[in-house]
Amino acid sequence: MAVRSLQANKYYWKVVIPQSRNALIDAGWEREIVATNLQVHEFWKGVLNIESTSSLNSLEFTNFIEDIKRICAVYLHYYIND
Repeated sequence: MAVRSLQANKYYWKVVIPQSRNALIDAGWEREIVATNLQVHEFWKGVLNIESTSSLNSLEFTNFIEDIKRICAVYLHYYIND
């Protein structure tokens, strides 16, 4: 199993987390619930039933990110940059 790359991890924390936070706030979520990157990270882990992202291999981590992007696009009408 391939471990996720540092580039994928950086993309997740620098792009996916902040942009999905914006999507949640735009959709009406309380800012206090998603005030920090860590809170947003924990939110997505809960929604997608992921215990720990550090245990995900490269493909699983990519799928996790794509699931977040899909949820934001379909349900929150917010598109996260590639």
